[in-house]
Amino acid sequence: MAQETAKAAVAGRYWHRTGDGRIQCDVCPRLCRLHDSQRGLCFVRAR
Repeated sequence: MAQETAKAAVAGRYWHRTGDGRIQCDVCPRLCRLHDSQRGLCFVRAR
């Protein structure tokens, strides 16, 4: 199953890298700031 997910993964849009190395999702108003192996609260973005 993980291999299928990796094959389906594509580079996302609507994010930017923060000064401390995390990425910030710009899709919803929560503006999740993600470290490696985290998912946003709305599950739109995974890192």
